[in-house]
Amino acid sequence: MQKIAQFMMSKKFIPVVLVLTAGSLFLAFQTQGRSENDNPKSKYTKVLRNVGLLLEQGHYSPKKIDDNFSKLVLKRFIDDLDNDKNIFLQSDFDDFRKYESKIDDEIHGAELMSFFSINEVYIKRLNETAVLYRDILAKPFEFSKDENVVLDQDKLSNPKTEAERKDIWRKRLKYLTLTKYSDMQDDREKNKEKADFKYKADSTLEREARDLVRKQIERYFATKKTHETADENFSTFVNSITGTMDPHTTYFPRSKSVHLMKG
Repeated sequence: MQKIAQFMMSKKFIPVVLVLTAGSLFLAFQTQGRSENDNPKSKYTKVLRNVGLLLEQGHYSPKKIDDNFSKLVLKRFIDDLDNDKNIFLQSDFDDFRKYESKIDDEIHGAELMSFFSINEVYIKRLNETAVLYRDILAKPFEFSKDENVVLDQDKLSNPKTEAERKDIWRKRLKYLTLTKYSDMQDDREKNKEKADFKYKADSTLEREARDLVRKQIERYFATKKTHETADENFSTFVNSITGTMDPHTTYFPRSKSVHLMKG
């Protein structure tokens, strides 16, 4: 019995305890009525509180869930939603700062407001951004003009205006088009001696490159809009919390249960 008890208190057993306890805690809420559980705010609030309890009471080395923890969660969540910093505006980010000292309170049972507020702005900005590529890719790019595009995520900053955000997208789309255009020119050069070779002018290759990028970006936004539902984005929010507590602890939502796994 002593060996079993020692194993149950070991770090290797902690993930199992977390999963079973999470499932049990959430199952208890199912008896409170379907109408309440169907309410996203009520459901998310309960999940958040349960996750907080698990992290504070079940984690073998918990961090203190305080204002500093809250600040880290907020940054992680925003970064996860907009890692390339081409969706949110700086004004959005500035407004989100009001939640830097609120998320820890929400984890401890206060009204959940941060997620719903940030997610609402994110969906709005995503819909705005999702149409920018059409006008940008509708006309040829001027490749003789010297321009710089920042691809290093550590050096990116949030656009201050909608015009600045559109220009960020223009430069990125231009870079993608130029890459495909250059590859097409290389293929043309390699295959020009073949008997069945059909020469295409640079203007044709550039237009075809833009069309390939357009289809690529269409698929990109279609996928984001399909998969980034409120439930999925809430999972991202909760994982911002678990990841701040421990980078190896992950939240996996199930249809009517909550699971936390530690890698």
